[in-house]
Amino acid sequence: MTEITEGVWFAYQLTVSCGGRNHKDPSIEKYTIVKIDGDDVTIQREVDGAGAETFETKTTFGSCIFDMSDLEKKGSENMTTPFGHIYVNIFESSRDGGSERVFLGKDNIVFRDVRTQLQSGGALYTETRELCWTSMKL
Repeated sequence: MTEITEGVWFAYQLTVSCGGRNHKDPSIEKYTIVKIDGDDVTIQREVDGAGAETFETKTTFGSCIFDMSDLEKKGSENMTTPFGHIYVNIFESSRDGGSERVFLGKDNIVFRDVRTQLQSGGALYTETRELCWTSMKL
């Protein structure tokens, strides 16, 4: 089992769509584990190599980034990723006109995170984050 440690980073490609059409060009969000202190984690987030910001999470979060406390396991599947075929558990949550679906692999790694929200006027806003690179050996 591989463990997430300080210095590990995850890069997710973010695609945003609204009403089924791309809302803007895809971007890359890079999350670096800066510090782990017990269950507390400090994360640094960069978007397209700029704009570093830090925030606090927990070691129980998927990839130490995604809060999954409100999500329930709904199933599992083999998923095609840039790292090959990966067996993932699927967690879901629905809330106030929106939903979230997380595809969680072994070692607590999130390979995909999909968030949807119904906007006024009936358009469906969707953010999809796909793991595209990591410093971890998967």
